[in-house]
Amino acid sequence: MKNNVSLWLGNFSNYDEVEKYTEIKYDEDGESIPSVFEREFKLGYYDDDLMEKDWVPDAEDDIKEILVNCSYDDQLIEQFMDVKLNSKYNTIILIYNYNYDKDGPAVNSVNKNTYQLDFIGVAEYID
Repeated sequence: MKNNVSLWLGNFSNYDEVEKYTEIKYDEDGESIPSVFEREFKLGYYDDDLMEKDWVPDAEDDIKEILVNCSYDDQLIEQFMDVKLNSKYNTIILIYNYNYDKDGPAVNSVNKNTYQLDFIGVAEYID
């Protein structure tokens, strides 16, 4: 079955910072409080079980190297091969079964003092 996957690349100081950035919290009533990631990129609904994220100590500007150990990496690398990265990245966030181009108002980039994250694009993958 064909599905979409949305890709963000960025730079964080360590994996714990990525975890904090993407963490969904809950209030006393069990209502979810959107993560900083969801708020900054104005994300629509997605299944948070279908998020994949990784952090590596050595930043990389080769999309093949960045995507190599992700789920469906062969399919994703093929589709993102022509993307020219303007900087090196050490963080990857993928949301499977989610098309940010259609579901979100497309915030392309967030650049703060302690981190930076860029929306790269949407690819298709066959499950």
